[in-house]
Amino acid sequence: MSRKFDIRAATNAGALRRSFTRRNTLKGGLALGAGLTIGTFGIIGRASAAPVTMRFGSDSPLGAPHTKSALVMKELVESRTSGRVQVTVFPDGQLGGNGAMTNSIKAGTLDAVVTAVSLISPAVPEIDVFSLPFLYQDAVEALRVANGPFGAKLAPKVNAAFDCETVGFTTDGVTELYTKARLVKHPEDIAGLKVGCSTSKIQRDTILAFAGIPTVMDITASYTSLQTGLINATTKSRPDVIELKLYQVTKYLTLLNLYSMPNLLIVSKKFLDKLTPQDQEVVREAGLPACEAQKEAVLASQATSLGFLTDHGIQTVEIENLQAFRDKVSGVYKETGDRIGADIVAEARRLAST
Repeated sequence: MSRKFDIRAATNAGALRRSFTRRNTLKGGLALGAGLTIGTFGIIGRASAAPVTMRFGSDSPLGAPHTKSALVMKELVESRTSGRVQVTVFPDGQLGGNGAMTNSIKAGTLDAVVTAVSLISPAVPEIDVFSLPFLYQDAVEALRVANGPFGAKLAPKVNAAFDCETVGFTTDGVTELYTKARLVKHPEDIAGLKVGCSTSKIQRDTILAFAGIPTVMDITASYTSLQTGLINATTKSRPDVIELKLYQVTKYLTLLNLYSMPNLLIVSKKFLDKLTPQDQEVVREAGLPACEAQKEAVLASQATSLGFLTDHGIQTVEIENLQAFRDKVSGVYKETGDRIGADIVAEARRLAST
């Protein structure tokens, strides 16, 4: 979420490409945040009838893979409503971190955001099943499950808890372990590490299962926390590490697919109620291609991310025995089943190929 390497900015033809930093993106984003709605090739003039504004928040720069969904939704919604709905994108955490923005959806002070299952899970514990360690082979498999009947059963719980509609699932990529103090090659190497993690109970329990010390924090606090020693390890996707420049304050990357969690694109019901039924359907139908665009941007970034990280001093660590790591978290699966339902955990495992 909250992502720097040859990130591609979205345009109507996909041809405009430049590297974005958080600083220059914030400068550009101030215009967006001030309420100007920027079209693909310029500022769109006022329509004869005042349009409805859709506020889409992101904790990432405009050019980051995580924000691709917002840009594609903007393009689709504005074109398919003939300008009746204008989408204003607030990038780079202008409206706070993803946790704050997710709660703003419920309050009706924000209209759309792509958020993580870990941030939804305190209110909807069942959705945290996607955080189970080593459950899915990769992000594509996790999305296959989320976009099927299993995800469809969980989405109404999210909608009720956050007064929203889930219009699609997407991804920020697989989550791996980055350390500063020492490399991790065996499960026991995690013992004593202060690991930055999200609000997900499963993710906290996973770190505890390895005798690590979980430290809950917003993703935007990761750099300073690693720099000051509040934590000396973190679990993040490669796009996040590159965007946040965490490679400057970590040393080792353990090539361990710890989590493959989907993200959710949620839209405020309060916002949808402002629209005509026709325009409501436009917003809903734009969700799937917007999520697909983010997924493709993330997968494309992963193709070059490892080279970027090693070029910037990160040392990669190959694990010797994956089963040893799996064995350590068997209790996490049992406790999760006791808490959210053994049937939910069993179905999630049945749908996984790993």
